[in-house]
Amino acid sequence: MSLDVINNNPKMLKEWIEQTKIDEKVYREEHPDSLVPLFEAELRELGFIFEISNQTLTFMPKHKKVILPVAIKYYQEAKRLEKDNEQNHFLSFFHFKGFKEVVPMLLEDFRSTETKNLTRWFIGDCLYQIRSKSFISEYLEIISNQVYGRNRQLLILLVGEWKIEEAIPILIDLLEDEDVRLHAISALGYFKREEFRPYFERFENSKHSGWRKYARTALKKLDKQQNK
Repeated sequence: MSLDVINNNPKMLKEWIEQTKIDEKVYREEHPDSLVPLFEAELRELGFIFEISNQTLTFMPKHKKVILPVAIKYYQEAKRLEKDNEQNHFLSFFHFKGFKEVVPMLLEDFRSTETKNLTRWFIGDCLYQIRSKSFISEYLEIISNQVYGRNRQLLILLVGEWKIEEAIPILIDLLEDEDVRLHAISALGYFKREEFRPYFERFENSKHSGWRKYARTALKKLDKQQNK
């Protein structure tokens, strides 16, 4: 259930807050060295009022200038202390369009051999949401590197949505990589180019529902364009 639905229902909101308070209390008892209470204490000192941790995200992106430096500090501390869950928690504060100042840090962490797979996935999601075109060459380098596996998926979609010409040969090569084939098909579909039709026809009757679905979607785009 979305936060919008909960926020518009006072009874549901109260129940959700009370249950979340219990869950947070349990977590903090199990993790007495958690960085989250320290982060939230700083936010309160800065004048922010909230009852539970989830509500702190509602201050973004409006209060980016104040909160982002604090979130970066605790994200880096969580990384240093190898607190993966909390590192992922602080990543949520970077998950907004236009936050390009954090991209160099995120790219460095994405590439790091010490970064866990789940965290790398969250970083890829952040980069997708931030949508900064200042780092296209870095995105192309990442999607070309098979070592990153499924964690490349959202960046593949991103260069497709932007119709990056330099990405085309990479995306065609990625059709051979089952970890990201679905996303490569989808990305190529954004270009709406007739010369790509054979690539989509190859998968239009695939037993894999995702490959089949996105190949047929791409073919429909081409057919519609032809019939204009």
